[in-house]
Amino acid sequence: MNDSKHRIAVIGAGGVTEMHFDGFRMRPERIDVVAVVDPSAERREWAQRTYGVPNAYASVAEALAGVEFDVAVVCTPSHVRVATVRELAAAGKHLLVEKPFADGIDEAREMVAIADEAGVQLAVDQNFREHWGFEPARALIREGRIGTVHAINHRVLMHREDVGWRNEQPHHALMVMGVHWLDGFRRLLDVDATEVTAATYSSPAITAVGETDASVLVRFGDDVTVSYTESFSSWINLWDTVVLGDRGTLRIAGGQVTIAGPDGEESWPVPLGTGETKPLTAYGQLDALLDAVETGVEAPNSGRDNLKTVSLIDGAYRSAETGRAVSLVDGLLP
Repeated sequence: MNDSKHRIAVIGAGGVTEMHFDGFRMRPERIDVVAVVDPSAERREWAQRTYGVPNAYASVAEALAGVEFDVAVVCTPSHVRVATVRELAAAGKHLLVEKPFADGIDEAREMVAIADEAGVQLAVDQNFREHWGFEPARALIREGRIGTVHAINHRVLMHREDVGWRNEQPHHALMVMGVHWLDGFRRLLDVDATEVTAATYSSPAITAVGETDASVLVRFGDDVTVSYTESFSSWINLWDTVVLGDRGTLRIAGGQVTIAGPDGEESWPVPLGTGETKPLTAYGQLDALLDAVETGVEAPNSGRDNLKTVSLIDGAYRSAETGRAVSLVDGLLP
């Protein structure tokens, strides 16, 4: 890792930025947050008061004219993100974009093309790769600890009421949380998805325009099936990921990764799996982008990589709307 220090502007100061700011201030040797941009004076004042951000602007144009920075952390709502990415990329700013990267594959491809044309690096904050434990689990699978994987069963059940702009969007639970899980399955398996089937449901118990519950089935390659259930309307709370291999079983739950097999059971804590360490997962996604800026080697969380995650999200919604399976080619929607 290079020890160069980068000047950062945070674009958007909504609730998710608290995690970013908390993570960034843990690494002052690596980054200097020089500006925050938000149309809300109240949110700009909050960022300056709480985190000591020295400069605050109501628009990207004002920030570009007012302060020097080389990287932008884009935390705007996803439905207004393309214009923001275009403006920043045109000014030569490298970009870390909040998840979901885009509301659909066409917008995601457009942003990748914008970054390529501008010659800037673009990455996505898929922080649950570390926070949930997908990366340490991936390492154990790659070591052969459970043999060949043939299936994953994943359940996330909760009673969740969101507030703000996301509740007004036509897509909800899969966009809010499914983007983490579908990205994580890709990391666990290192195999491209070939088909996705989904059904969605909107519970009257939850105030949201989009779906509150979803059942998703994904085929990876020729041999692996992932069954995934998401609920924002459940009164039972249950979060777990079970990976079935031909020589053992791996489970992620409760901040631990567990492997069980013929020789018994062994567990390890997820290094960044607690609420206290969660801000470091956001910083880690930025750090991967900074490494890419310094080396010219595309980050593992690049926008181009995330096209395959967005393809799964978009494909699931298309399947739910049509009642038919959706095929992918090399992990991507055609």
